[in-house]
Amino acid sequence: MRSNAENWTSVLAGCATSASRQLETWFSLSEPPDLFEHLMTTLQGDTEGQAEFLMESHIVSRALLAPEVLTDTQARELMSIAMARDSLFDMKLLQRLLAQRAWPLEVPYTEIQRCLFLVEDAPEPNRITVTLLKFTRHPDIRVQSKAAKLLGRHLSSMDKIEELYSSPNERVRANLIEGIARRKDLEHIMPLVERAAQDPSNRVSTMALAILARRGHKMSQTLLAMRRRSKVESISWAANFAHEVLVRPFQAGDLGNLAAALNGMGMEPTVVPAVAEVDGEAEAHPDK
Repeated sequence: MRSNAENWTSVLAGCATSASRQLETWFSLSEPPDLFEHLMTTLQGDTEGQAEFLMESHIVSRALLAPEVLTDTQARELMSIAMARDSLFDMKLLQRLLAQRAWPLEVPYTEIQRCLFLVEDAPEPNRITVTLLKFTRHPDIRVQSKAAKLLGRHLSSMDKIEELYSSPNERVRANLIEGIARRKDLEHIMPLVERAAQDPSNRVSTMALAILARRGHKMSQTLLAMRRRSKVESISWAANFAHEVLVRPFQAGDLGNLAAALNGMGMEPTVVPAVAEVDGEAEAHPDK
C-alpha cells in the first residue's frame, strides 16, 4: 500500500515548486495527512483560502488524474466537491490533462481514462464536446470508444455523429450508440439508430435493438430476447448487457410510476416478473 508521503509526492510532481513550499507552511511533507481526507475536508469547509489554493495550484486536478493516488470512488467524490466550488472545473480538468504535453504521446493512457471517467457526468457537457472530439482521434481504440460514448450522449452536430458512426471499429460504433441511448430526446437521431440496428456487427446492432425495444418495437424486443438466449457467448453477453443497461432501468422506472399511481388510488400494483427478476448469469460490459 502506498504511503501518504508517496501520494503527495506523486501529486506535487505535476505542480509548480511553489505549491510544495506553501503546503510546508501548513503541514510537514515528510509526515503529511491522508491526501484524500485532507482535500475533501479542506474543499468542504475551508475558510482561510486553502481550498482556493489547492484548486488554483492544480493539486486537486493532479490528484484526480492519478489512479494510483485515488480510487475511482474517491476521485468521483472529490470531483463532485470540486464542481460544487467551480462549475467550470470539468473543462479545467481536461485542460490540465493536456497542458504542456505533446498529444498523444506524452499523455499517459491511465490519466486519459480517469479524466474521461470523471467528466462523464458533466452538468453542462456541450462545453467540453469540442475537446472530446480530440480523443476520438487517439491511436488507442479504448480511448476512442470512451470518447464516442460521451459524444453520443451529448454531441449536437449530426454531421459529427455520422462521422463517428463511420468508424471501421465496431467498439467505437457500439459505444456511440450506447451513448445515444442515454439521451433524453432521441427523435431527431432515430434514423441513425434504425440504421445501426442493421449494422453487420452484432455488438452495434444489439445496442440499437435495445433502444428500439425500449420504445416498444415488438420485433426488436423479440430479437433482443433471442440474442439473450443465444448459445454464442459473444452474442448473449452483448444482449444481456444492452438489456440490463438500456432497457431494464426504463422498465423499472415505468413500473415505479405505475406503482405510485396505483398506490395513490389505494390499489396494490402487480409485480411484472420480466422486470422484477434479475438474470442469474454474469454479464460483461462491451468496454471490457
